[in-house]
Amino acid sequence: MLEFRPLQWQDKEIFTRYYSDSPVHYAEYSFFCLWAWRHAYPIEIAFSPQNLLWFRSGGTIPGIFGPLGNWRDNNINWDNELSQFERGSVIYDVPADLKNLLDSRENLRFLNDRDQHEYIYASKDLISLKGKAFAHKRNRVRAFLDGYEWDYFPIKREDFDSIMEFQEKWRIHRDATLNQDEADSLLDEDEAIKEALNHWDEFNFIGGLIKIEDKIIAYTIAQELDEQNLDVCFEKAFAEYAGSYQAINYLFLKNLPKTYLYINREEDMGEPGLREAKLSYNPVLMLEKYQLEIL
Repeated sequence: MLEFRPLQWQDKEIFTRYYSDSPVHYAEYSFFCLWAWRHAYPIEIAFSPQNLLWFRSGGTIPGIFGPLGNWRDNNINWDNELSQFERGSVIYDVPADLKNLLDSRENLRFLNDRDQHEYIYASKDLISLKGKAFAHKRNRVRAFLDGYEWDYFPIKREDFDSIMEFQEKWRIHRDATLNQDEADSLLDEDEAIKEALNHWDEFNFIGGLIKIEDKIIAYTIAQELDEQNLDVCFEKAFAEYAGSYQAINYLFLKNLPKTYLYINREEDMGEPGLREAKLSYNPVLMLEKYQLEIL
């Protein structure tokens, strides 16, 4: 059986190596995402003899996740690998290609977990906003750019305190419309944002913000998943400024210091409003995730 232990900061280097070797780079599986949310979702990791990394999460959805590493390796004996898990175990977030690799086994059952699919967009689409499909977004961006006296800046270390001040105001405003679980989730997100700012250089974050009258009204923080994919980790705006969300998305990508083919905007977690918003940007790909039950 696998021997799990708590995730530690010292695991960053080896964890990142396994992540890089993985055929699919989920934003949810980056070391930052697991580390930043570890208080809400405690993580334990285990290394298998076949050079795969599995992890186990507590929190609201406890279970086994993974694997990381080159699971396409023909030398992996999957009967041996899966025998490390007890009958009835559920493994979450299994990539579609790994599902196809294992699908013929009679002792496995798969469930498509649509709520956890990650949205992938062509960066050129989000920057150009060309065509009928983006007409509404284009109009919202134009309304903001023409309707306000704004400035856009890349995030610098001296902006960190102001970002957290903005974040607190944004959260308090949202709290008024949320139930207790939803409000607690925003507090967890605050902690994750603090982790991003505290480890800005270690994760090579990229960020941008919009100011009106020298006050932040929107910001974005993103991390590189690989040479082609950028993950938008956090994106916040004061909605009372019409078009502010569309504008920060547009201005941030337009002003990136390097070009990425794809933008990952993560999952919608089954929230109808969030799903509608993410679909409205016309993803070019959905990174599917499956639940695997060992029978």
